[in-house]
Amino acid sequence: MHLLLVDGSTFIFRAYHALPPLTRKSDGLPVGAVSGFCTMLFKLTEDLKGDDAPTHMAVIFDHSGKSFRNDFFPEYKGHRPPAPEDLVPQFGLTRVAAKAFSILGIEQEGFEADDLIATYTEQAVAAGGRVTIVSTDKDLMQLVNDKVCLLDTLKNRWIGPDEVAEKFGVGPEKVVEVQSLAGDSVDNVPGVPGIGIKTAAELINTYGDLENLLANASEIKQNKRRENLIEFAEQARISHRLVTLKRDVPVLHPLDDLVRQPMAPAALVPFLKAMEFNTFLRRVAGLLDTDPDAFEPDPELRAHAREIAAGEDEGHASDPVADHGVASASGEGPAAHAAKIAAKIAAIPVDHAAYECIRDIEALNRWIAMIIDKGHVAVDTETTGLDNQQADLVGICLSTEPGNGAYIPLLHTDGDDDMFGGGKVEGQLDTAEVIAALKPVFEDPAILKILQNAKYDMGLLARYGINLTPFDDTMLISYAVDGARGNGMDALAEEWLGHTPIAFKDLAGTGKNQKTFDQISIEEATKYAAEDADITLRLWHVLKPRLVAERATTVYETLDRPLAPVLARMEARGISVDRQILSRLSGDFAQRAAALEAEAQEMVGEPFNLGSPKQLGEILFGKMGLEGGTKTKSGQWATGVSVLDDLAAKGEPLAQVILDWRGVTKLKSTYSDALPNYINPRTNRVHTSYHQAAVATGRLSSTDPNLQNIPVRTEDGRKIRTAFVAAPGMTLISADYSQIELRVLAHIADIAALKDAFANGLDIHAMTASEMFHVPIEGMDPMIRRRAKAINFGIIYGISAFGLANQLGIPRGEASDYIKAYFERFPGIKDYMEAQKEAVKREGYVTTIFGRKIPFPNANSKNPSERSFVERASINAPIQGSAADIIRRAMIQMEPALAAQKIPADMLLQVHDELIFEVPEGTEEKAIAAIASIMEKAPEPALKLSVPLQVDAKAAGNWDEAH
Repeated sequence: MHLLLVDGSTFIFRAYHALPPLTRKSDGLPVGAVSGFCTMLFKLTEDLKGDDAPTHMAVIFDHSGKSFRNDFFPEYKGHRPPAPEDLVPQFGLTRVAAKAFSILGIEQEGFEADDLIATYTEQAVAAGGRVTIVSTDKDLMQLVNDKVCLLDTLKNRWIGPDEVAEKFGVGPEKVVEVQSLAGDSVDNVPGVPGIGIKTAAELINTYGDLENLLANASEIKQNKRRENLIEFAEQARISHRLVTLKRDVPVLHPLDDLVRQPMAPAALVPFLKAMEFNTFLRRVAGLLDTDPDAFEPDPELRAHAREIAAGEDEGHASDPVADHGVASASGEGPAAHAAKIAAKIAAIPVDHAAYECIRDIEALNRWIAMIIDKGHVAVDTETTGLDNQQADLVGICLSTEPGNGAYIPLLHTDGDDDMFGGGKVEGQLDTAEVIAALKPVFEDPAILKILQNAKYDMGLLARYGINLTPFDDTMLISYAVDGARGNGMDALAEEWLGHTPIAFKDLAGTGKNQKTFDQISIEEATKYAAEDADITLRLWHVLKPRLVAERATTVYETLDRPLAPVLARMEARGISVDRQILSRLSGDFAQRAAALEAEAQEMVGEPFNLGSPKQLGEILFGKMGLEGGTKTKSGQWATGVSVLDDLAAKGEPLAQVILDWRGVTKLKSTYSDALPNYINPRTNRVHTSYHQAAVATGRLSSTDPNLQNIPVRTEDGRKIRTAFVAAPGMTLISADYSQIELRVLAHIADIAALKDAFANGLDIHAMTASEMFHVPIEGMDPMIRRRAKAINFGIIYGISAFGLANQLGIPRGEASDYIKAYFERFPGIKDYMEAQKEAVKREGYVTTIFGRKIPFPNANSKNPSERSFVERASINAPIQGSAADIIRRAMIQMEPALAAQKIPADMLLQVHDELIFEVPEGTEEKAIAAIASIMEKAPEPALKLSVPLQVDAKAAGNWDEAH
């Protein structure tokens, strides 16, 4: 007899965390974990064939009720956090899945799955058989012997007596003794304070078992250890009862019921069809040599899957949020449901004194074991600065459940030496040792890493050789469901947990006397850092369920989360900047600014400070008496760009000189003077930092330096781009979407004339001019085309007659006639605009073509100007947002697609609709063709645009020439 027992909980949670979320297309029911469960179960049965094939098999599940352990220790498993909301409805469906595979699924009230596994193992061995337990649960390691082993299917690793001894420091027969002392924070097994796995193993190897150790505790030399063993002796005995598996459960199914049955197409195919697992179905049907079309979907399962899902629990009844269910099943709205979960999470106290400072490898190994058992961990890093390409790693924070947290200090100094920062404080682990220990965990595909702004930590840890994956990002989850409002950890903690985290300024000070994190005392750093990890984990429990409830899963999984590591790699690559070019430009700009300043002063007839709004206002509207002046609340004349633009449009030469002077001085101060300061001394390149949750429409922004706002329509602005150069032996490629927002408008508003023009490759502005003004395209007056272009782009932004008149320098009445003619020729655009206005008032948000919600909380404001702004923004937001989502998809698809074609191109920058690459000289032609193709097909297969996308790409030695 060969008995194969599958730990159902391990399978379900691994399936959930290892695969992206999946919903049933017909009704949106979450089924990703069910799909993964089926795949893993099928692979398991396929792998164990031949002489090693099991004769008996069952999947053992946890029952939803409490176990007998809660009778004598009510706090058992009392601190477990909630299961993810989109996972809850899938537990019941996994039971149905096991049955569809002709495998007996077993659970029993009053007992845990581990007790049933232990009982069946005992029976099988007594009958002369051997047992394979598919699980990585450390509690099951007490069952291992020469007839019993564990199998980790994800890593294809067998766990026998030697592997158990390696983990616990004792053989399988002594595992319970060690666990009794070390305890288990995940299951709330208390153990003895201050004793970890390593110390427990040493004690048990010396004294044999728990009772003998406790009887001789008084002879222990270490004072604290001796005192704790004596004081907490009864607690250790309770722990012993908690961790000892029951091997004599009065099981409802005898071993004979577990005889393995062949998969039956008549049971399996209708199940897979009802769940809509079409790809998996084709694979299974081929191996079973059956025609899937011969079977209909299981009608009962298709109709009642949600009832099955809602009626089953996963056996976490002791979890603080175990009753959190599916919002749609409970009748609660998503916001109310999230608030309910948040209230339960917030009820777990934030106890800074309870956080642990990890100062030795034994404690670190204990935490690593907790992480492996839990299957997820919140991670945060503390550093010497905000630039993850230059900052040093000071410490690492961890949390495995709400309320716990740990900090690993690595580089704290005494801070006495003002110049060099002081020496390293004693009692810290070696950075290389910690990185080596955490690397397998941080890269383990079966362990989910949970972070706030994961991109920063990814970029930092990559420098230490760690590829952090897989991950969830609470900032990006919040962005997907609520848009670009306060997505920082502190703001989210205040909103959802009612908790104010320790502020960094309260820890480090402000201004010139602000300390870097390495200068903070380890004790204070532990409170701050461990809290970060704890709060991040709590936020994940609150926010992650909202993705499914509010239909934001696809946006998060396909547009936001996968972009973070792409951006992290782009930031790490940076781009070369030529210092000499920038130096020359600074000199040129300085001369130009001086000449413009002299010209302005000559016009006025007296010296004045061109950078002083007060002096400029007094000259323009006081001394010169120009019309159109308005005063600010402070009583000064307004001299902003719009004021100067109006004056320049009216022919006032001084206004134009001031505008030119401002443009030149800004280019000098912001770019030609500042960019050299951003060159990283380690890489000799500039590394910008991208923000992917800051703009409501999904556009990226960048800082330090900001490369998104370099002017490209002026000659001076383009000169800045000449300083961005390819490295020796390399070439830059600029790939830019052509008129992408107009193409998106044509698709969304379904404008036949625009779609035809794009499909036929026509000059869209000339075509618009021809349609509106009834003039032939051939020989068209450039001024007429310019007006059509202004209208085309202006319509996207909800331009008014006043705005168009100013832009074209024509009377407002004429501009109004142009807009009216445009809408008459393209009525679908007017219909689209009106529909958007109504939608934003009704819903409070608009959506992109990929489903991203762009909230407008003031859509029904009583303030007319605010309401008017929302209406204009609601027209443009879906267009701009869709274009932003398209380039996100292109960036996500780019690296694997180029790698598949063996094209050595590095993506360096993203600037609105443009991507910048660096390629080896001689590969430009092939790279351009591939890059353009990937970008043009980016919406697929999720969406097929009704207009073709066009990408203009060029290679050159610097950015300006390539653009």
